[in-house]
Amino acid sequence: MHTWIQATVDVLIVVMAVILALFTVTLLILHIITTSNDIRVQRIKKRIMRMLSVSQDLEYLRGQIYELLDPEGEIRSLREIRGIQSSRGSIAMTMVLEEADPERKELLRKLILRDDWYCGHIRRMLRSRSIDQVGVFTKLAAELQLPDYEEEIYRNLHRWTDNAENQEISLLALFMCGCEEKLIALFTDPAFRLILSFRQLHELFDCYSGDHAELYRKLLARDCDLYVKRACVRGIGNEGLTELCPLIEPFLDSDHMNLLIDSVRSAGKLRYRPAEDIIQRHTSHREWSVRSVAVSALADIAPEACYGDLLRCLCDPEWWVRFHAAEALSRLRGHGDLMEDVTGLGDRFAYEMMRYILERNALLSREVTT
Repeated sequence: MHTWIQATVDVLIVVMAVILALFTVTLLILHIITTSNDIRVQRIKKRIMRMLSVSQDLEYLRGQIYELLDPEGEIRSLREIRGIQSSRGSIAMTMVLEEADPERKELLRKLILRDDWYCGHIRRMLRSRSIDQVGVFTKLAAELQLPDYEEEIYRNLHRWTDNAENQEISLLALFMCGCEEKLIALFTDPAFRLILSFRQLHELFDCYSGDHAELYRKLLARDCDLYVKRACVRGIGNEGLTELCPLIEPFLDSDHMNLLIDSVRSAGKLRYRPAEDIIQRHTSHREWSVRSVAVSALADIAPEACYGDLLRCLCDPEWWVRFHAAEALSRLRGHGDLMEDVTGLGDRFAYEMMRYILERNALLSREVTT
């Protein structure tokens, strides 16, 4: 009897152990299923929120790109970012470019260049019919100086000839990528019409990543738009390219007033001595704006021989001409009797201007020393 009871208890213990084990396994399975469902539900929820909210979708894509740029991030290629090829993906890429430091930009550039999949996407977008999409990816090519897209960008300049924004961003891409041949072909093409302001064009020339002197030399040797010539002439002066001074000389007699002014100013900055006579003549030009620039340029080129001309220009009827003449006279050395000579001119306005400049210089000098 005792043996039978013991056997029954043992069986019951085994049965209970099996039931407990099955129950434990069941709980584990339910936990796994619940957790999996929660993760899936969260993913679905995030996806729905991204679809409903543009800002959240952009923030998500932006975060994914930053994770790609993180050496410790889980994302290793652009292909892994869901939605990177969408219009929102391109906007997020632009946002990252505006925020990223040079090191991250260079890393993103390398990642794009080694990814044929995304490079093909850029090429397709540059051929898109949407000018907005083309603009976004042209800016991407410009910011990261991506090669091999010059043909598409050049073609787009002729597709939307009346859109200033497209022209500016496309030219920026060509300048930043150093596409000398394309720029020369474009600016010498009679069918191409430049619709940007001179200031915009001048800023684009500053962004050129190639040899500035060679670009200026080739453009000035060809028939180009007046703005292009002005940008080249001003660039030669601002960048101190003294070897290109002979290219400026033909424009010192230009009929175009702004080109003439830029040429005189650049010759003065570079102290181009062969231009002395013609610039001295321009101190009596009919236009006061030319006389004003010529006064300063002459003082830079021939400080030892311009004293008489500067005194004459100090009596000019235009305020700005007198102002620049007085400034130039104040910089000359070896004329201790300057105020006596100015008084001898018998011109009250000349005297007041010269006294104003000297007092201003003295005041600035005291502020610097204190």
